[in-house]
Amino acid sequence: MADGVSPGALLSGPRAAQAAVSVQLSLEELASRAAFVVVATATEQRSQWEELGGSRRIVTYTRLSVDRPVAGQPDGEVWVRTLGGVVGDVGQQVSGDAQLRIGAQAMIFVSQAGSALVVSGMAQGHYPVVNGEETARVAGAPRIAVRRLAASPDTGTVLPRTGPAISAREHLVGATLDAACEAVSRAWKATHAQK
Repeated sequence: MADGVSPGALLSGPRAAQAAVSVQLSLEELASRAAFVVVATATEQRSQWEELGGSRRIVTYTRLSVDRPVAGQPDGEVWVRTLGGVVGDVGQQVSGDAQLRIGAQAMIFVSQAGSALVVSGMAQGHYPVVNGEETARVAGAPRIAVRRLAASPDTGTVLPRTGPAISAREHLVGATLDAACEAVSRAWKATHAQK
């Protein structure tokens, strides 16, 4: 028997992982936390072990090629750190953090955390760009592809907001890319003008 391990613990198997729990952020809260906001495509990733919050964790750095600056002053390419990834034969998945996929385009709110850039509000600051169809306005005309924002694939458990503010997710998910960029730019300017 291993030292310090009860017989029951050996029989119970691995413990279930807990999902992240957060409160919905408003668009203004998300914008105020961001150093900049971009529409970018993930082009490269590398995962490594890193000391965070007093424990050793796997993190993934993703290179983003900026396709469209939305707010702030981003560089043409930036590296963003997210929690989780695979190093050798060890993998960690963190529910509630943004999952950036190579080749995928997304609107991303980016904050500074120490020496690293991170996704503001974790998955709440990540909105993949998807193509949807717009109904043709004229009979017989072809449908056209319209780029819209979708929700990040794993936001964990997100609790409803209290108070009058609408969540960023309600503002952005399903919005056309152009309309979302305009709304984010206005919110970012308003919140950063107060700083």
